Amino acid sequence: MKHTKEILQVLESRYTNIDYYQTIIQKIEENVESHPDICIESCKALLEGLSKFIWKQIDLSYDALVADKMDFHPVVRQAMTKLADFNEDIELDFVNKVNKLIVSIGEVRNKRGDISHGKLSPKEYFSDSQFSQLVMNITDNMLYYVLHSFSKVSVIKELEYEDSTEFNEWLDNENPIGNLSYSKALFDQDKVAYEQELENYLDAKETVSENV
Repeated sequence: MKHTKEILQVLESRYTNIDYYQTIIQKIEENVESHPDICIESCKALLEGLSKFIWKQIDLSYDALVADKMDFHPVVRQAMTKLADFNEDIELDFVNKVNKLIVSIGEVRNKRGDISHGKLSPKEYFSDSQFSQLVMNITDNMLYYVLHSFSKVSVIKELEYEDSTEFNEWLDNENPIGNLSYSKALFDQDKVAYEQELENYLDAKETVSENV
């Protein structure tokens, strides 16, 4: 999974929680020879997880409860469609065709998977390591292409209170109200005013830096 690992490392500077998917990649690589069906199942999990991640980053209306109830194929297709809206260079038709191949991988996973659909031992069906290698390579190349396309997107992210810890502390110190947090109260009750205060704070900070 060399290509996917590399592009994830690039994206970590912008999305701190994306490094979680490196754990799944490790599981894929560890099991490709010894436990092919676990490898295949992990490939499916990686595709589905990163599709949800991309969808959430580029669509402010993303609803985790809705996404979690969707099947594997619709989740991937929805994420790719949303991504194509932001990056017209993505070959959506090609991705969708590859996605049909991924559907067959999902079917194999349902039939032979060792984890999410617990099997009696001995299992009736097994995959061999040549097939798991194929699935891993397809997954690696497709995700590299998709994540590379995603890396070119300038995401308009909804402001979160936790994004501005330093500013929140400064605002609380400037406006003490006992044991309560002025910054949190302002964020919850008047986000427009909070954003304006944040913009003023960042402008002032930038001006000080330029004058040093």
